[in-house]
Amino acid sequence: MAGVILDAFIWWCGIVFEVVIVVRGFRTALIARYPFFYAYAGSILVLWLPLYFAYFHNLVSYPTWYWWAQFVTLITGYGVLLEIFRHVLSPWPGAERIASIVWAGAFVIILCVALAYPIFASRWSAGGTMIELERDLRSVQALFLVGIFCVIAYYRIALGRHMKGMMTGYGLYIGGSLVCLAIRSYAGPSSYAVWYRIQPLSFNIAALIWVITLWRYEPSPLSSAGTRFEMDYESLVAKTKNMVGAMRSYLVRSARP
Repeated sequence: MAGVILDAFIWWCGIVFEVVIVVRGFRTALIARYPFFYAYAGSILVLWLPLYFAYFHNLVSYPTWYWWAQFVTLITGYGVLLEIFRHVLSPWPGAERIASIVWAGAFVIILCVALAYPIFASRWSAGGTMIELERDLRSVQALFLVGIFCVIAYYRIALGRHMKGMMTGYGLYIGGSLVCLAIRSYAGPSSYAVWYRIQPLSFNIAALIWVITLWRYEPSPLSSAGTRFEMDYESLVAKTKNMVGAMRSYLVRSARP
């Protein structure tokens, strides 16, 4: 009985936090400034309410609905990364464009592999495939977040209250999700009571951070990393063009009889 009450409390905290985030997004007009982030928050809110009902009423449709909800939130969660790229790298459109292309490419490759897996796998289950897909997509998300953190630290890019909260909250949630997946992978079904609560708790902490940091609009500070970042970016682009040009020349010479 205590476990059921704890589960209900965790679920309802998450739902309440999401309601507050979405409502404040409308009231402060932040929903227009960060549309991908609020699309993610809204999708969680829409999916969690029927999921809560199915779970606590022991409906047979719960497992199917759960995996579909996980799939949708995994997809919309990439919008949070896109939001971070858009605003952190916005002073440098070229760097932002490259980061977005790399992000989209990695996402599409992993998603295509996951969708094609049931066709070629001899033993396939929705739950097993979703766990593998979540592990891979969360790992890519974690790598991109670590990468953007390194860029911010190296160039001392100034972040506003919104970006700090968005990155910190989502980073904590991804970390909690990867811990859950690792526990499930090594401990198996016996770890259900542990991993089933860690992920929602990590999300609730992230949602609380978002409630606080996105409560009102605050303009982003001007970054002082401009010249150094731009010089490094232009140098990288020039080196890449030279490498591509050298490879093209080599291939042309090799193709001649």
